[in-house]
Amino acid sequence: MIHVQDSPYIKTIHYENADDFIKAISYQGELYNLFDEHFIFRGHSTDKYELIPSSLRGYMAFDNISHGELASEDEVNRLVYLATTELGQILEEFRLLENFYRACDACGLYIPDIESLRNSFIPGIDVESLLLKSEWIPKKYWELAALAQHHGVKTRLLDWTHDICIALYFASIGVYNDPKDRNYSIKALKARMKGEIYPPKYNMEIWALDIDIVMAKPMKMPLRIIQPRYHSNDNLCAQKGMFTFWESFYPGLLDNEGKTKLNHAPKTDRRSLDEQLDSYLREIKAEERTYLYQITIPQDASYGIYSHIEKMGYNASTLFPGYDGVARFLKEHFEFHRKKEKD
Repeated sequence: MIHVQDSPYIKTIHYENADDFIKAISYQGELYNLFDEHFIFRGHSTDKYELIPSSLRGYMAFDNISHGELASEDEVNRLVYLATTELGQILEEFRLLENFYRACDACGLYIPDIESLRNSFIPGIDVESLLLKSEWIPKKYWELAALAQHHGVKTRLLDWTHDICIALYFASIGVYNDPKDRNYSIKALKARMKGEIYPPKYNMEIWALDIDIVMAKPMKMPLRIIQPRYHSNDNLCAQKGMFTFWESFYPGLLDNEGKTKLNHAPKTDRRSLDEQLDSYLREIKAEERTYLYQITIPQDASYGIYSHIEKMGYNASTLFPGYDGVARFLKEHFEFHRKKEKD
């Protein structure tokens, strides 16, 4: 979903069918010449989704909390603080990273060496990183955050790939994998009685980001890129994966007449990446050119797109190397082509 309209920095392109889109990304097509090695891509099965990382899609402080546990007003205030302030959000994200770090280490799994975590005997706090510094995520945590993100832990990172066809795989297979509405039949019947269609027609979407925006030093763009090591991570290597995040700057400690105290004021920025980009570029009066593309294609085109990239060798067996990937490929191949014949 795009939030910014008429932006000089963000452009939406729509294709009505798979054939037109495939032609556009093929040799001498309009997108083939546009998207060079400076672009990275992200695929969504529906344009209802936003460019918001998993840790900011909800309120992490409320996870695993039942109403019965809110026994006092102090407890409620504490949770509201953790849920709404930037420092509270960062503490919740840090807690997950720390737990992931310690659990992996206890199981003998590889993790990057972070001295301030390894030598901390007080769980839940890293004074050097959280209170004495002014940015989140600090660079020493980048590799850990990327590893955690790739294995399903909520972080501030967004997944991207260097290969548009890999983004197309995840977008098209996501159409097939979208959870079915439990009340589908009833809603479809009611919609038909009103002369409407259920479910509503959505588009799948591909985002394309020009990473030159990050490399342009005069802009001092707070968008950060993490290019993780592919060694010993077969899936990430096969998917040509990388990550971005919007760096948060906050004054952790404030000097007040010779004293220090926590700054509780800044609120968590939960805007989508397109909003953050547009707002920042307008603020610095950046040169007007397109840095972010949103390409939309009807979900009905997912079958044609999947068939095209499958013939090019993009499928679960190549993007998830191993036995599980092969089994996943056989299931997806059968289901996609069965649906195509049915339609």
